[in-house]
Amino acid sequence: MTTPAREAFDEALKHERQGDQEAALSAYLNALEADPDDIEIAYRTATALLRAGYLEEAASQLRRIVFVEPDHLQARANLGNCQLLLDDLGNAESNFEEVLAASPDNHNALYGLATVRLRQDKTQSALAPAERLMALLPENAPTLTLYAQITAKDPQASRAAAAYHKALGLDPSYVPALTGLSELLIRRKRYDEALTYADKALKLSPDSADLHKLVAEAHFAAGNLDFAKSAYWAALTRATDDKTTILTSLSVVCRKLGDGEAALVHAHRAFEKAPDWKDAGNALGAALKALGHPKDARAVLTATAQSKPLDEALTTRIGRLAAEIRLAASSAPGQDTHDDPAEQIGNPTRSPDGPGNS
Repeated sequence: MTTPAREAFDEALKHERQGDQEAALSAYLNALEADPDDIEIAYRTATALLRAGYLEEAASQLRRIVFVEPDHLQARANLGNCQLLLDDLGNAESNFEEVLAASPDNHNALYGLATVRLRQDKTQSALAPAERLMALLPENAPTLTLYAQITAKDPQASRAAAAYHKALGLDPSYVPALTGLSELLIRRKRYDEALTYADKALKLSPDSADLHKLVAEAHFAAGNLDFAKSAYWAALTRATDDKTTILTSLSVVCRKLGDGEAALVHAHRAFEKAPDWKDAGNALGAALKALGHPKDARAVLTATAQSKPLDEALTTRIGRLAAEIRLAASSAPGQDTHDDPAEQIGNPTRSPDGPGNS
């Protein structure tokens, strides 16, 4: 390690000890620039990049390290973590397996391999590394939660429930355990308990669209449609990526509440985003039927069932109808204006934070 690299490296370590991750990353990058061939600097820099969310940059450094030193197990395990986060599941699985072939008790690789296989819906093969990790870390909330997520698909799921409860006994604020247990209780039709855990999770992460959606699903399953609508709306306003499933669910709730116009607008937006998704097509057809357009509804539902696109004339008619509803809503007295009026259709009068934040 050259003298300039050593000085920058020591500075990075100091910042890391002080908890200043941003300054540490900057210093690591300076050290790497001063001595790009030093493996320790490269590994520390890659790890700092991974923690900061620079996944592609971290993966690039880690690939370089394992090319030069194939037996660098820490780098290979972290490369697997990068690939997992980048949804490169095949390569992540391979790297975790290589680490475990050399070090069967590597915690990082066991957790990563079980997670990859769970994401691939290979629950049986996910169970072995999860159980091994449980034996090594029996009092660890993330490990117990991962085991619960894998066993939650069992018909009875008693192992999953026990693991979730144990995880929450160790860390009552561990959101993945709260979320997983709530989802499990919804499937068991224990809606009040499910809402208790979902609300706890939401209070810890109030800006999470997924948690608002979970609260909405629990209310919907329990038949609390007004609360479900409010919570779905809160999820919609917070979602930063694909809103299709939320829009579809919101359409269904609005239709069941008798607001066919809102149901149509939300279903139409979902259908525009995912015309091949059957749930969106079915929601659109049901909304058209509720609004008194049975022929168009039947055409949409038939096309959806047969996985065929809508004809151009039908698409135009539905689009025009949705636009008319949006225009009327945006110009109505007291209507809260918005860049996209569709997002105002069916907006509940209560706070968009929904029941979970009350």
